[in-house]
Amino acid sequence: MRLFHLQFIAPLLALTACAKGCEGPPPQLPPAAIDAGTTKADDPNRLPIERALDIQLADRRGGTILPAMEMLPYRRLPGFEVDKNFVARLDEHALKILDREARDERLDSDEAITTTLRMAAQDYRDRAGLEPNRLVLAVDTRVPAELTSRVRKVALKAGQWRVVALARDGEQLVELSLSPPPERRPPDPAETPTPTAP
Repeated sequence: MRLFHLQFIAPLLALTACAKGCEGPPPQLPPAAIDAGTTKADDPNRLPIERALDIQLADRRGGTILPAMEMLPYRRLPGFEVDKNFVARLDEHALKILDREARDERLDSDEAITTTLRMAAQDYRDRAGLEPNRLVLAVDTRVPAELTSRVRKVALKAGQWRVVALARDGEQLVELSLSPPPERRPPDPAETPTPTAP
């Protein structure tokens, strides 16, 4: 019974004690936990492509998604539209292109990645009425270089397309060339000087 009275009297005492105003600062609530996904989505510095695909692109000058990224040839992309390109989104858990996806354990299989790429290319042909000639990898900054390198190698063998990756160059969007440079042609015999006798 005594406990019952205390449960009702304690709040009443607290209210009457502050009836004329309480001294001191108001009680502080603990800071709210910040969700990393929310912070990423609300970041005003994100590029439109990062918002559209919900990823964070690596900076070409210091990124770790590919070895020696800063050495890769690149070009600026002032106006890039996701819908008009054959884009493969890669994060730590999945490779997604159009409606096709290789997720988790399937991402460990080169065969599954090849199948995903080829089926997505067929989907692209059906929708756009043309062959994709460029595969654009949009890789999240948290993807390890080993995974990006493996996907790059598989992608180069999976189709007759150039493979490029998106990256940041400060606040600019750039495209990194991941296709090996064309092999040097042998010299034309007509252009080769003929040796002369001394």
